[in-house]
Amino acid sequence: MRNQQGLTLVEVIIAMGLVFMALLALSGLATVSLKGAATAKRLTTATVLAQEKLEDVKLTGYNPDIVSRVEVDEPYESLPDFPLYKRVLTIDPNNPTIGLQTVTVMVSWADDRHAVSLSTILAE
Repeated sequence: MRNQQGLTLVEVIIAMGLVFMALLALSGLATVSLKGAATAKRLTTATVLAQEKLEDVKLTGYNPDIVSRVEVDEPYESLPDFPLYKRVLTIDPNNPTIGLQTVTVMVSWADDRHAVSLSTILAE
């Protein structure tokens, strides 16, 4: 028996094929990972925008002058630095009972295909 040094051409081609398949699988994983990160960023931005508006309303507090449902729409491209988002503030008086106001902020993006909604209740 002779001691063989090196690899045959067939072994090299098989090894290259396996490496190519592994890299192809990893590139698909990277694509999914990047899409997930982009979605998470949009969701986080929308949540922060909703929380920011909700905090502004909470600082103002209960408004006894509101006697019917109020809706304030901030359309797409109206939010500074966030043109891809739309925000709608809704104040519903005497809900769930007299002396309370339900405040809801909904932030939408991607032409209303996605949205985040946060709510709180203000008391007199």
